[in-house]
Amino acid sequence: MAILKERRFWLFVGFAAIIVLVMVMRVEEEEQTLPVLGELTEFQLTDQDGEQFGRENLLGKVWVADFIFTTCAGPCPVMSRQFTELQSRFGNASDFRLLSISVNPDYDTPEVLKEYGDRYGADHDRWRFLTGNKDRIHELAVEGFKVGSVEDPIFHSTRFILLDSEARIRGYYISSELEEMQQLWRDVELLAEVSP
Repeated sequence: MAILKERRFWLFVGFAAIIVLVMVMRVEEEEQTLPVLGELTEFQLTDQDGEQFGRENLLGKVWVADFIFTTCAGPCPVMSRQFTELQSRFGNASDFRLLSISVNPDYDTPEVLKEYGDRYGADHDRWRFLTGNKDRIHELAVEGFKVGSVEDPIFHSTRFILLDSEARIRGYYISSELEEMQQLWRDVELLAEVSP
């Protein structure tokens, strides 16, 4: 009788341990799943090569996007240097890409954007620069990416936006904060196929 009670006790302890383990694994899995904060709608702009670029070009890749302009003397050069670092850091991730969208398209032609990218060592196959109709860009910023201001085209967000392979927004990161950039690195690793 005592042996039976002891077996039941250890059986109960074993089941309890399995249940706790499963719960911990689920919590860890949920912590590693990034929320979906929005989804980009259709858009068409022009890249630094003069080619059309739209939402469909984003599909199948993990993107970090920002809004800049080439004559900016404030945060844009810092943001672009951080993109250079991201390009280097995730150079071994075949599905990782960068996207810089100009908020001053009247000046930032494809040629100007290509030269700007060259100054920052952009691999133009992996780091795209977009320009186009000013109203469409600002609509994309405010309604698509949910950043920036329509009223003041030169006032733009200094946040980086993480997009998954389905063109869904998975995170916003203050580009001037080291802790936020480190979080971005971790989140990219969750979404992108990073080779050792």
